[in-house]
Amino acid sequence: MSNSSWVPDEDPQTLFSERSWLQGVVVSAVAYGITVALYFLSFHLLVREKNRVEFKKRLPLLIYITISFLLGTLFMCALAAFTQMAFIDDRNYPGGPNAYENNEFSIPVDNAGNIAFVLSNWLSDALVVWRFKVIYQRCRVPIWIVMVLPCLMLAGSVALGILFLIQVSTTNPYVTNGINFTLPYLSLSLALNIILTTAIVFRLLTFRYRIVSVLGPKYGTQYTSIAAMIIESAALYSVVSITFLVLFGIGNAVSQVFVQSLNQFQIIATLLIVFRVAQGKGWTEETATHMMTTRKSEASSSELGKMRFASPGPSLTLAGSCEGTKNTSVDFQERSHISNSYYPV
Repeated sequence: MSNSSWVPDEDPQTLFSERSWLQGVVVSAVAYGITVALYFLSFHLLVREKNRVEFKKRLPLLIYITISFLLGTLFMCALAAFTQMAFIDDRNYPGGPNAYENNEFSIPVDNAGNIAFVLSNWLSDALVVWRFKVIYQRCRVPIWIVMVLPCLMLAGSVALGILFLIQVSTTNPYVTNGINFTLPYLSLSLALNIILTTAIVFRLLTFRYRIVSVLGPKYGTQYTSIAAMIIESAALYSVVSITFLVLFGIGNAVSQVFVQSLNQFQIIATLLIVFRVAQGKGWTEETATHMMTTRKSEASSSELGKMRFASPGPSLTLAGSCEGTKNTSVDFQERSHISNSYYPV
């Protein structure tokens, strides 16, 4: 039973900040559980490939998710250790856990978590840039031109991340005497994700529209469903990041709930992408060509089937007649010509 005399002699804002911090740890722990599940599911799908050539192609993804998982685990361990120190080991620190967090943010155990957070952020941003490159690989504009802005933004994210780490090695992200790099760094990372998310969704919708306009509404849905677009573009991280930045910008203590779980949600977003790729449902550099080739073959076969089972007529007395074969050939050539003109721009 709660007793008012047991409440610490702190102002309501301090107590609210401490509650937000502790709740953020719980949310981060729940998200980490999802991270663990997704990692092992993705790991299983990637290593079960028996073809040596295909396995070598998947090896970079296997290394990537393992490094991301280890960084997420390191961050979670550092967060748990720091929380234990603030609320248990050093509970008599002047000002309580809130003051401990503000004044001891740069101790080694917390710095380890900050480094893991930034490295995970770089890896996640790099994966989104890679997915952008894969989806825009066969556009009419040279790929190096398409990649200029994403690569510049990624380089800027790395530079600001280094400055952020230098800052938090001496103070905390909420209180600083100089330039606070927390907001610029995370804002640039968010901008990178939002811009590439929008571009990826636009490309997928454009491709789907052109597939449907040529071959019908039942084609192309596997790669362009709403769920696929959200997962492929890592929108999950963007939503959580926006929420944190808004709360952080107005100085609301609830931002601590999101900043502590931001790392795990970012890793979850990247693992979802890799999981879809490992399932064979993600968009690859060969997807556009494969889909169009398959759909053209299906459309041609369907047309030939209709001709074979149509009512007898002067021009189709035999299924294998020269006239029937000629018409089928022309029809296939026309479809091939139309389909080739509908590759995404």
